[in-house]
Amino acid sequence: MLTLPSPSITQTRDPNKVYKVAILPFMIHSQENLDYLREGIYNILTSRITVEERIVVIDRSIVERAFFEERPTRLDEAAATKIGMRIRADYVVLGSITKVGDYISLDARLISLTDEKPPLSAFTQHKGIDDVMVKIGDFAQDIGFKILGRRTMAGRPGESRREGGMIERFDRGSLDFKKSQTFDFEIKGLDIGDVDGDKKNELVIMDANNLYVFKYDGDKLTLFRGIKIGHQHNFLSLDVVDVNRNGHAEIIVTSVVGDNLQSFILEYEEKEFRKIIDKANWYFRVLDHPKDGPTLTGQRMGSDGLFTGPIHKFLWKNKSFEKGPKMPFPKETNIFGLALATLRSKETSDLIVLDDSERLRIVAPNGKNLWRSNERYGGGTNSYDTEKKRDMSFRYGNSPPWRVYIPGRILIRDLDGDGLNEVIINRNDTSATRLFDRIRLFDSGEIYNLVWQDGTLTTNWKTKKIDGYISDFQVKDVDNDSEAELVVSVVDIGGITTRKGTSKIYFYKLF
Repeated sequence: MLTLPSPSITQTRDPNKVYKVAILPFMIHSQENLDYLREGIYNILTSRITVEERIVVIDRSIVERAFFEERPTRLDEAAATKIGMRIRADYVVLGSITKVGDYISLDARLISLTDEKPPLSAFTQHKGIDDVMVKIGDFAQDIGFKILGRRTMAGRPGESRREGGMIERFDRGSLDFKKSQTFDFEIKGLDIGDVDGDKKNELVIMDANNLYVFKYDGDKLTLFRGIKIGHQHNFLSLDVVDVNRNGHAEIIVTSVVGDNLQSFILEYEEKEFRKIIDKANWYFRVLDHPKDGPTLTGQRMGSDGLFTGPIHKFLWKNKSFEKGPKMPFPKETNIFGLALATLRSKETSDLIVLDDSERLRIVAPNGKNLWRSNERYGGGTNSYDTEKKRDMSFRYGNSPPWRVYIPGRILIRDLDGDGLNEVIINRNDTSATRLFDRIRLFDSGEIYNLVWQDGTLTTNWKTKKIDGYISDFQVKDVDNDSEAELVVSVVDIGGITTRKGTSKIYFYKLF
């Protein structure tokens, strides 16, 4: 049993009450015309505060009329309270912008009119506009938390994230999170699903050749079952999804033994985990298909020990999974570091892939490259060595086996409910120079949330840097509270010589 600290989190308010918020015009202190900045702040606050059937922003014209009727000599909390009471608001937002030289400062407050609560304040000063807008985004999220007792991310469905001529960027480093105690092994993968059919999700983690199934109630992890497969295995990927639609999530593992694939699929039957597929000569991965939902796919290993051939869909027949039709993907598409999503339009599904240089690419169905990132994403140490191919870059001595690195997970989600898909991916960093591809050492990592905007994937939010490298992550309801969490496994490597690592699991509240 892993005991986790329990932070104080405000409970959800009256679920039937609709709260009304009045946003007053921000006062501007500057020799320049900053009306555009005032408009941008208003638009961001409006879109991020609004939660359908829970929080509404009072129409701007009504607020302006009340402001005119009150005619305050100065816009302080007393004046804001009078204006808010005149229009029967539950909360009032007011603030000011000051620009001196290149520096812009923001001072904003949320005042409660119907409850005896202290004001919620936000103050920041930065050189440039972008960081100020980040603070506004955070302030808007905190308003939702203050009112409803949870962090709100829902905007208006289909609404663009480009407001007032500026791109919203949200630093989600302030996300509430918990973390487990330290595991004395390296976690290579994790996933979440209802493996025992009790209508509650379990957390499954894997190291090099063992599986562990935990139940998590939001405060502690309880080990439900440990599954030993065999020390000869080297696990490469883990998915926990009910792909045969029978009410139990299958545990799907890609594994190599020696120089051959021996992948397997487990299912919980009669209080035991039994193999329904064993020693499969396939790389397995579950693909979230925009139309078909979670889909089990597989790809073969070639004579050179590398990925080869098309990716096939697997079908559930005769109480087992059988190879089905080819997926309509461009030639040379690899099964790992792959996602399918409607990013550019709701009519077209594009491939999102991590290429060999750890750049994100968007590929059209016909194979045309549409976009490639400048920044690296992913990164990890998950790999296997194959004797079927030799690394000829070594000039001295015998050439070692070829090392094959397994690209990590790419998730596609619409977390804020605005009708636009987001790409969620990790990014591991190293303070050392990347001279040798065979040796990878990472000392920190982040999770990025990216959105497609103006012909490019741009950062919507990211977590704070985490010490250690991120080995896997998932966004699912791990504590069974009907809201998805960001769950991240983080590995701390002991050293290049010992390679004895430890791990922790981070649980982030997204709402």
